[in-house]
Amino acid sequence: MLNNIEQRIKNLSIENRAFIDGQYCTLLNKMEKYSSIDGKRIKNLYVANEEEINLAVQAALNSYQSRVWVDTTIEHKKTVLLKLADLMEECREELALLDTLETGRSLKNYYYDSVPKAIDALRWFAESADKYFEHATPMQAESFSVIIKEPLGVVGLITPWNDPLVVDVWKFAPALLMGNSVVLKPAEQASFSILKVAKLAFDAGIPAGVFNVVPGYGETAGKALALHPDVSGIFFTGSSEVGKLIMQYAGQSNMKKIGLECGGKSPFIVSKNCTMLQEAAAVLSKNIFYNQGQICSAPSRLIIHQSIKETFLSYLVEESKKYTPANPLSLDTEVGAVVSKEQYERIKKYIDKGLSSSAKIITDSKQPDVVDGGYYLTPTIFDNLSPDDPLAQEEIFGPVLVVLDFQTIHEAVKIANNSKYGLAASIWTNDLDEAYYVARLLEAGLVHINSYGEDSMSVPFGGFKESGLGKDRSLYAFEEYSNTKTIWMKFSPIKES
Repeated sequence: MLNNIEQRIKNLSIENRAFIDGQYCTLLNKMEKYSSIDGKRIKNLYVANEEEINLAVQAALNSYQSRVWVDTTIEHKKTVLLKLADLMEECREELALLDTLETGRSLKNYYYDSVPKAIDALRWFAESADKYFEHATPMQAESFSVIIKEPLGVVGLITPWNDPLVVDVWKFAPALLMGNSVVLKPAEQASFSILKVAKLAFDAGIPAGVFNVVPGYGETAGKALALHPDVSGIFFTGSSEVGKLIMQYAGQSNMKKIGLECGGKSPFIVSKNCTMLQEAAAVLSKNIFYNQGQICSAPSRLIIHQSIKETFLSYLVEESKKYTPANPLSLDTEVGAVVSKEQYERIKKYIDKGLSSSAKIITDSKQPDVVDGGYYLTPTIFDNLSPDDPLAQEEIFGPVLVVLDFQTIHEAVKIANNSKYGLAASIWTNDLDEAYYVARLLEAGLVHINSYGEDSMSVPFGGFKESGLGKDRSLYAFEEYSNTKTIWMKFSPIKES
């Protein structure tokens, strides 16, 4: 159990160098880093330029062409990744502290939820790998064909800062299990924990060059990775704007395979036929506010029937008070800081825009005084908005919820689908016919009925429209990191001697 937290952070041995070809490497450039908890300097991070990305890709390519990992049995790959999961478990406290220090998210959340979830995901993929079977066509008199999966080769992964290790594992685990060599570029705001994991992976038995972690800025290191002709697949989680650039880079280089998990503006519909109003309010409040709204699938649009709106909002405002931010280093804290000054200022611009418009704010607009120099925002709920208002259309990625009302369920579906995004959605109703109707018509990759945020590694995660393409999690993830090959075999009849 964590104790003496501030002293433990002071005693942390933070690795800030890239991990390339089985060892830590000092890069040419460093960036200054500041914790959003209190604005104070933390350890600088080495960031890669294009030449250093090339070195990492070359190391990955050499390892792939040597087939040192490709030709390893799936049983051995499974054993190695399960060993990595055990090592991460042993370092759970350190990993949670590293992520909290960098991102300002609640230590309680990292220690009890996010880091364990990443470890569980790694074990799930490892245990699933030898249950993922290839296919064969029916045998003919003189022919037979098999459809197999082969690794892509060198795979580039670009991961975000809002839930670092979870998304890292969602990508590197299936990529490695399919036999690829990996170059992972974490967000510069959240690199310390995955740099630690890179060495743990090597210690677990992943050969040198197979798993490389190279921090850097998206516009330099990320772009170089996505454009590299020796990278056969690029997989990204982040904004839709950058996702579009990734698509362009893939086309400009070698038509590499891509997977994109991008933005969201997810609708949360509450029907007049819903009798679970208090429960729905609690679920909505948790999923939009628990990480300062910095979740791509957060339900940031409440679409509520006019007849129950007043009652529901009274419950919602009370529930939102549970997510007032506090010191992230306290294990009593549910919600910590916004990740950075830049993100804080971006969210504040949206809030100020709402305050200066005809929108009605129904929560306390006074911002909290938590830790001097830190970046904290209270839950903010805006009512009296048009579905076309920028606050209802653009991904804010902060603790901001907009309220839109409707009179008919057809109107609710229309409002919900009036978005360039399509990541997640929810319908709350006691009418089974209505639930089925709405779930079928919602344009989203994941639709919840009388729930939100529940998930499982056994189901895929990914969206429609500008929320991206491809899937994280589940057996479908193995498809992402592989090529499909058909081998056709022709046989001759046996001749009697």
